[in-house]
Amino acid sequence: MLLKSVFAPEALDTARSVDQALLPGVKRMTVRANLDVHLWNRRVGFKGVAAGARDDAPAIVRMDFGFHLRKSNHAILSEQEYHQRTSQTIDLLRNLIRNYIGAMAALAALLAASPALARSHQKKPAIPLATATPARGFAPDSQTLFAPILQLAPPGPGRAARAIAICDRQLDFQRKISFHPEFSTQIREVLDQLPPRQSTVIRAAALYSRDDIPWSRLPDDARQISAAGGPDNSDYLYIRTEKYAKPETPCHMAGAFTLKPSPGSIDGSVRSVDGQIGGELLMDTYGAGDGIDFGAAALRYVHGDLKPPWDTAPGVFNHHDRAALERVRGELPVFMARLDHYLKFNNVLDEFAGSGNPYVLFNMEAEVKADSLKPFPELYEFYRSVGPAVVAKSEILDPHDNYWMLTRFDRGRIRITFMVRDGLITPFDKNYQPAAESIDLARVSALTYRTHSSTTITRLGLTFGLDDLDFTTDLRRDGNSVETTSTMEAVPALVAPPGIHKIIDLIAGDFLRVLAQGDGGFKASYSSSQVGNRLFHHAASATAELNYSPALEFLARIGDSVAEEHSQEVKVEERKFGEELFDAFMTDYHNARPRILALDGAQGKPQ
Repeated sequence: MLLKSVFAPEALDTARSVDQALLPGVKRMTVRANLDVHLWNRRVGFKGVAAGARDDAPAIVRMDFGFHLRKSNHAILSEQEYHQRTSQTIDLLRNLIRNYIGAMAALAALLAASPALARSHQKKPAIPLATATPARGFAPDSQTLFAPILQLAPPGPGRAARAIAICDRQLDFQRKISFHPEFSTQIREVLDQLPPRQSTVIRAAALYSRDDIPWSRLPDDARQISAAGGPDNSDYLYIRTEKYAKPETPCHMAGAFTLKPSPGSIDGSVRSVDGQIGGELLMDTYGAGDGIDFGAAALRYVHGDLKPPWDTAPGVFNHHDRAALERVRGELPVFMARLDHYLKFNNVLDEFAGSGNPYVLFNMEAEVKADSLKPFPELYEFYRSVGPAVVAKSEILDPHDNYWMLTRFDRGRIRITFMVRDGLITPFDKNYQPAAESIDLARVSALTYRTHSSTTITRLGLTFGLDDLDFTTDLRRDGNSVETTSTMEAVPALVAPPGIHKIIDLIAGDFLRVLAQGDGGFKASYSSSQVGNRLFHHAASATAELNYSPALEFLARIGDSVAEEHSQEVKVEERKFGEELFDAFMTDYHNARPRILALDGAQGKPQ
């Protein structure tokens, strides 16, 4: 979780991300961004995609290892339909698909509900999802931190061995798709013809009219580029396809970028475009329901020593923090050694006596050791330039404005906060006090939460960015099937110095208003369901109305010329950096196998 949330590099890529966030422009065109493209999870936060700190930090498993701070609600799904064809560049599709499964584990750390929320669903009674109530309380210190992976395999004989086999397949897939992407000649030709990802959204209407792009022609004047991806030895290979085809083999994906003139467009003068982006992934590992159960089980391990003297205020490093760090370092020594190399931990968690059982405020605050990145010179220079200038915040709240999670990247300092009591996620108020009853995420069947985010970058004393990025997400679960839908609640607020705020609003304000309100607003969806014997189908899509803006396109061209100058070099080093951390984790994971297998014994037999 530290790796995913702390090194969710999305927020550090703000220079390119803020640019992208202000520049959407096509009707019903979804905007799922990349690590090196958008400030939020490589994507602008759109309806259903909260642009808050991958995310997103919604990502225990989902986060990329690239060096940007993510901020977004990741799980997204339409309750009515899944749009098979969707929009965006091929590289954006790669990142959209690549994060499906991990996103669900992140949900477990992000989602919670209060009793009032449960009452709000009385018209649709929640369906119990667990056959037995899990033991309450925190997990014992004697049990391996890897125990939650048992939730990824169905109960029965040899569950630990089966869970390890599932993890092995998932981690192998994750390595290929995250660190070793390869593109066919046809895909590279398409990418060369398209503008940089930073401005694809803004220029979508102009792209629609370009005949040099190898569009597939669809009914109703729609144009589409479709792609497929799959393992190729140690790499993950993407190819262009003539038409969209659903994946039929595990670890394979399909995605599409589709544009269509919006209603009211005049022949020969397309000013706005209905766009869609999305795709599907078939996996033989686990589904979103399993991921949520994994996250719920992992929460029981979030504690220090649970002994007095108790904390009296948040943020004080003491014996609780040392106990937590010692435990993690004991089980993940190689990974934590690398993390300690890159981060200085100022706080980990705070433990309070409370009025009942003790409660734990996971309150990690760390700062990036900038000099530790020197072995990655391009990444080092990028971070030195961007890190001290970026502030990115995200709040995950229930319908009654209780907090479920807070994430913040503030000029090189990273903070992640959530509360656990009796091993269950617990809503808290602005004073960091428990605000409602704890909830077992593994038993949630209906849930609504809201994300409020903002991101700014300061240059030469001038601050620019976006505020009030508000999204509401509805989650529904039935066994191992999970669906989510997300909606942008209001027009994001532009942040700019008073003297030029009106100018910025003239350039980008209307674009944002159309994005939030036009043609139904931004919509995003995610679904996960079991379609066979341990075979899982994941699907995601997003749509938005984006208008063509000549002023934004002009600015985008300037931004492209700056961003692309270092983009490729930084991306290469991001992958090297990420794979270094990934390899360290894998070493600890392999060394922990005997302890995981022992969970099938009498001492750690799963319930």
